Amino acid sequence: MKLFASLSVFAALSLCVAAADPKSEVMDAIKNLSQQSGFSWTYTPKTEGSDSAKRSDAPLTGKADKEGYSLFHGEMGDVSVDIGLKGEKMVVNYTGDWLSTAEIGENNRTVQRLRLLKRPTDEAQMLAGKSTALKKDGDGVYTSELDGVWSKEMFALLGKRASEAPTAKGSVKFWLKDGRLAKYEFVIRGKIPSGEDKKEIEVKRTTTVEIKDVGTTTVSLPEDAKKKLQ
Repeated sequence: MKLFASLSVFAALSLCVAAADPKSEVMDAIKNLSQQSGFSWTYTPKTEGSDSAKRSDAPLTGKADKEGYSLFHGEMGDVSVDIGLKGEKMVVNYTGDWLSTAEIGENNRTVQRLRLLKRPTDEAQMLAGKSTALKKDGDGVYTSELDGVWSKEMFALLGKRASEAPTAKGSVKFWLKDGRLAKYEFVIRGKIPSGEDKKEIEVKRTTTVEIKDVGTTTVSLPEDAKKKLQ
């Protein structure tokens, strides 16, 4: 009788192990991070193959809290920019005053680019959803190719020539630590025509997001900014 009981327990444990597929493990790690009181991150884009795209690359720092507020900080040329997010609402400060995207204009090109910014937990969840086949590559490391249609849409955002590319490819890599998302990186690549002879060159954009200060980060937004995010 004891033998049968032991075999039943072993079978149940085996089923649990089998059910813990790579995608579920990554999703659980993202959820774990989202449940923390706060965290910070660095957002580092790097474009290779196109001088014009390189000029638009600029690192960002960010903070998020459990209440749903996020704060990004970066530089656009000589201008310092702060971006506040909560849900679908966004406020921007580059003049000394906090302005909603409605006040700036939703069709403003800069606003449209800023709309691509997401909390790491939201972006990582989206990337996991766009993964075609996540696999575990090592201790806490997971990789996958990304959906081709989505990759092409993202590549098109790099500029007019990129928008004319017939195809594009993408890949993603997640690092987990202590059951939480610690870092992720995604790459979008494609070929664009260059020069008078329209020679194709490969352009690759790598975005790396590293999480830090989990549980100790707080987000401090002025009241006038918070009111516009309600």
